[in-house]
Amino acid sequence: MRSRKGKMRLRSAGGLGLGLLLAGTVAGVAFADDAPVTPFTAEQVVLRMVERNEQRAKALESYRGTRTYQLDYHGLTSKSATLVVAMTYRRPDEKKFSVVSESGSGVLQERVLKRLLEAETEAMQSDQRRQTAMSPDNYEFRLVGYEGSCDPGFYVLEVTPRIKNKFLFRGRIWVQAQDFAVARMEGEPAKNPSWWTKRNEIHVTYQKVGDFWLPARNETNTQVRIVGHTLLTIVYRDYEILNADSVQTPAASGSRVGCAEETAKLSQAQR
Repeated sequence: MRSRKGKMRLRSAGGLGLGLLLAGTVAGVAFADDAPVTPFTAEQVVLRMVERNEQRAKALESYRGTRTYQLDYHGLTSKSATLVVAMTYRRPDEKKFSVVSESGSGVLQERVLKRLLEAETEAMQSDQRRQTAMSPDNYEFRLVGYEGSCDPGFYVLEVTPRIKNKFLFRGRIWVQAQDFAVARMEGEPAKNPSWWTKRNEIHVTYQKVGDFWLPARNETNTQVRIVGHTLLTIVYRDYEILNADSVQTPAASGSRVGCAEETAKLSQAQR
């Protein structure tokens, strides 16, 4: 007979691969009739976003950084685990992970956190990258707002995946109006990754490092079907660009995403 602890392992593991979504790789919002006139249509924003993403991807040869994975499970019991890893990326599809430290539940470490690293390596393969890129081939886009109180502003787009794929996303993205880079994402996976999960909420923010936009924070809140929930938080820091060509596009002001007050609101909302 399967123990309660065994059930917890299954339920807590389900859906936590969402934490790698787009890991790689903001102001008062006006929607509907209140939306201001925006400089570009959805098609124009997406075209520029795809072009700029390709430029940055070709220019970025290699970089490294540190990540802290924090997983908390509350249900039949409460458990947590922390994993700190050093990551080195080399174009086009190589990511190497080195564990710096680990603490907490050994079950969550082995069955969830370390499997996230394996899944991210899988997502880097050329076929997967092509099938999950934020592009019209994989998504439908609808412009729902423009946030102009920050400089530069943000286009808010509703994204709907064309197919069900565990690495695709349904929700909204905030595209920075000068670099045309995704600065924020909120939504859920296109495909429920496990029967054990009934709701998965994803919040991702990005930061600008030199000419490039890289993940800053990723939070995935998962409700399991029978009882309990998990919160997976990934914090990205200590980025260092090792080798890159210059990107011939206008630079955005500041190195962080959005206006300070809006970043604070987002952080509070995710707690």
